[in-house]
Amino acid sequence: MDHPIRTSKSVYLTLGAGFGLGAICMAGVLNGRVPVATLAHAAPQVSMGKPQLASSGMSGLPELRTLDASFRTLAREVGPAVVDIKAGHGGEDGRVTVSEGEGSGFLISGDGWIVTNDHVVDGAKTVTVTLKDGRTFEGKVTPSNDETSDIAVVKIEAKSLPYLSFADSATVEPGEFAIAVGAPFGLENTVTIGHVSALGRSTNIGGQGKMRGYSDLIQTDAAINMGNSGGPLVNVDGQVIGMNTAIYSPTGGSNGIGFAIPSNQVRLISNLLMTKGKLTRSMIGVEPQDVKEYERTGLLKDGGARVVRLTDDGAAKAAGLKEGDVIVRIGERPIRGEMDLRNAMLAYAPGTPVDIEYVRNGSVQKANAKLKAYQAQTLPAPPSPFGGRRPRNGDNPFEQFNIPGFGKGENPFDLGEPRKPEERKAGEPAHLGVQIADVDESVRAQFELPKTATGVVIVSVEPGSVAAGLGIKPGDVIESIDGKSVGDGRSLKEAMNGVKWGDKRRIKTVRYSDGARMETTRDVLFK
Repeated sequence: MDHPIRTSKSVYLTLGAGFGLGAICMAGVLNGRVPVATLAHAAPQVSMGKPQLASSGMSGLPELRTLDASFRTLAREVGPAVVDIKAGHGGEDGRVTVSEGEGSGFLISGDGWIVTNDHVVDGAKTVTVTLKDGRTFEGKVTPSNDETSDIAVVKIEAKSLPYLSFADSATVEPGEFAIAVGAPFGLENTVTIGHVSALGRSTNIGGQGKMRGYSDLIQTDAAINMGNSGGPLVNVDGQVIGMNTAIYSPTGGSNGIGFAIPSNQVRLISNLLMTKGKLTRSMIGVEPQDVKEYERTGLLKDGGARVVRLTDDGAAKAAGLKEGDVIVRIGERPIRGEMDLRNAMLAYAPGTPVDIEYVRNGSVQKANAKLKAYQAQTLPAPPSPFGGRRPRNGDNPFEQFNIPGFGKGENPFDLGEPRKPEERKAGEPAHLGVQIADVDESVRAQFELPKTATGVVIVSVEPGSVAAGLGIKPGDVIESIDGKSVGDGRSLKEAMNGVKWGDKRRIKTVRYSDGARMETTRDVLFK
């Protein structure tokens, strides 16, 4: 019988023992009383000319050694259940060949079920999975195909594999240890240790031609880098509290601010994908928002989902709900926040009548609504975890660039007339199929690009072009081609000179969204 990986009881206990004294000191700080005397006496007294570490009175080292051993045990037991995933992606119509992407994942059953980020395997039907012991398998991908659920499962044909169990992410609190395991930059089974920094972060992040919405993310200072996506964030018991998904970084590397999808969300979506093979989402027709902490009293002591906006033809509006109402229950499911409401739409099929409990003007109201089939919404983006909103005008370049003085009045460079596939003959000049503009202050303002952004920004993308097949969109920045930096439109045109249909070039693009920097380097076959 297969068993989930669990850290030994001694690991948990020694961790607690190792931080017993520290907890006492912190309690005084949290209670508003800084124990100056305790803190001062807790520090070792330094005397000149005597090696302090050799002092027989030093009591901290044994606890630190025990803690160190505990983390080593934790990494040793969790590591075998973490996998490396390589996925090749094709273009929208199969004409563009892109190099393999790489990410992480982790086993959630002994018979070969793996969970990872949807953006790691996005567009791939099969992937190559490498276990810690070096064995490789072909994995069959089941994607979520849901812009609010960046979760997918992969199945490999193997038995008696080590796997991880899920913790209840509703019990996670800021300050507790968090250990990230994955393959940053392809460096398999990398372990980084940090803490849970915050809870309930929400943002929209773009990647591979899609804009995904994320809610209720766990923030951690455990180092997360490119390639960590899909790997587990575990607690001191070796249980998964989240799935590493994104970072906030002006440079593309770890900046001490990483984000993980909560384990309860990962467990729900992965179970649905494993048992049903797809997600079927209903729609109630509201834009929800978590109840603020100061509002969590009385009838809202357990939270709720505030109705910020109603769709005109939605089920909620037809049932009599209004903006400002706080939904606390749908059917048999309690609603403690935005994510609970979204998950309820996965539990009830379209067309299902459900009872709704909501709070209005200090009293509980009830209504009945018939859920509708989900349709992609154009509701405003959730607030960035760093404050503010990103006011974009969709993907229409004519709306985005209808600004006097944009690009200092210069026309964007046109990188070639569009060619139908049958007209693309080997040996003839190839084109990306985009219009570009140099990055200047007006461009930065339009796309909210950071001052560090360099290269050329995409103004528009020709449908059916090579760029369209790559998922490139207006606002993306081209930084280099074949390792040569692209500083302006002219240097990009020079880099494209001599490129023929049938040639291959390595292209590096960057997408900025809500302070995050998503970098993609791909080998592109022009055909």
